Amino acid sequence: MNVQNLLIHLHHSIDAFSLKPRHIDLIRGMLPDTPLAVAEGNGDFLERLPEADCVLTWMFKPDWYAGAPNLKTLFTPAAGHDWVAPDPAGRVRTCYGSFHGRIMRESLLAMMLHFNRRMGKSLADQRARVWGRPGYSECVALFSQRVVIVGFGPLGRSMAELLSAFGARVTAVKRDTRGFEGVPHVDRLIPFASLEEELPRADHVVLVLPGGTETDGIVTQRHFKAMKPGAYLYNLGRGTCYREEDLIDALENGPLAGAGLDVFAEEPLPAASALWGRPDVLITPHASAISREYLDLFIHEWFGKLRNM
Repeated sequence: MNVQNLLIHLHHSIDAFSLKPRHIDLIRGMLPDTPLAVAEGNGDFLERLPEADCVLTWMFKPDWYAGAPNLKTLFTPAAGHDWVAPDPAGRVRTCYGSFHGRIMRESLLAMMLHFNRRMGKSLADQRARVWGRPGYSECVALFSQRVVIVGFGPLGRSMAELLSAFGARVTAVKRDTRGFEGVPHVDRLIPFASLEEELPRADHVVLVLPGGTETDGIVTQRHFKAMKPGAYLYNLGRGTCYREEDLIDALENGPLAGAGLDVFAEEPLPAASALWGRPDVLITPHASAISREYLDLFIHEWFGKLRNM
């Protein structure tokens, strides 16, 4: 695609998600002859929007498309549709980010190693000045374990690539498995309807489900009860895919040994939540994709898509 007028609006409360001078230099190097404007805020963005044929933005409301007669393509770093709605008229091509897996899979790995290598014990022993070497005999290696990844889009595939390199056996779960034969880095690919039968074999269960009504409450108390005793659960997708009380029950009464949680039904996680005080829970504040390289990855992905249009 030949871009005539590029408009950028990538301001965010998270510093790693905000445009920096190095990003502008990177874009100018990719499109040296293209006029480029960086909006200072929503008002400035809307004023410049009628002239733009390509937009990079964090937010775009459905009624804004009417004020963008020349707009052909809109790119957002976000993977979900929470902040950027597709064009109701279907005129503008809206492209969402799919690069997040390279960052989020490292967050997942850190959580897994936290539990497998007993890092919570290490920190507690360090604070107490205890040389607790005998307590590490229960450590276990990923190469001897099975991981079930529920939600096998770009995130799940990237995670499977990394985990398989550590020797873990990976089972992927998709709501619809048609047309996905011979998936790399995966031992098995099963439909969501078969998840309950697979859970008793999983040492780690990873949820990277997309948002939306189709996934709200999709993981039920029945699924928790089917999990392997001593298994660990991780949620880096959407916090609404199960009820928090079902998770807490599975932690308190079995079968779960622990959980690594990055997303929650209510964010920020309320101070009164019972999850905060649990030593068997590792909490990160919806931060699994936050990294210095975030926008660099987005810009390279955007330019690759642009060249293929």
